Amino acid sequence: MTYLAVFEGKSGQAVDRDVLVGALRSDWPDAEVTVSSDATPGREVRDVAWTYGETEGRIEGRSHIDGTCLYLEGPLRLAARFAVWYRGLVPSVEELIFCDDTYSFTVSVATGASPESVERAVEASF
Repeated sequence: MTYLAVFEGKSGQAVDRDVLVGALRSDWPDAEVTVSSDATPGREVRDVAWTYGETEGRIEGRSHIDGTCLYLEGPLRLAARFAVWYRGLVPSVEELIFCDDTYSFTVSVATGASPESVERAVEASF
C-alpha cells in the first residue's frame, strides 16, 4: 500500500533535500538512498528515493521535490515509523498528516508521537 506523510507548507517552509538525505543516511544507515539529478524523469515525485528492509518487511520511500511530502510503499508498521521519524524533520509550525494515497484516512502526526500510536490511529479509522 502507498502511504503519504505530507504537510501543506503554509508557512513557506519545507524539508530541505540535503537535510533529508543526511538524516536518512544517519538515522537509517542500512537504507539504500539515491538522489535524482535535474534531468531525471519523474524527479518531481522521486527527488530522493530509498529502500529499507528488516524482518517486518521492506519499504520504498521517495520525496516530492517541493520538500513537503514523502511517499511510502510498504507495510503500515514501517510507514508509520518513517512518518514519525519525518515529523522530526518537518518544521514545528506545520501539521504533518499521515494518510493513504486515496485519503481513505488521515491521521495527524504530533511531535513526540510514537509509531504505535500512529498505527493505532490508522487502524481505528476503519
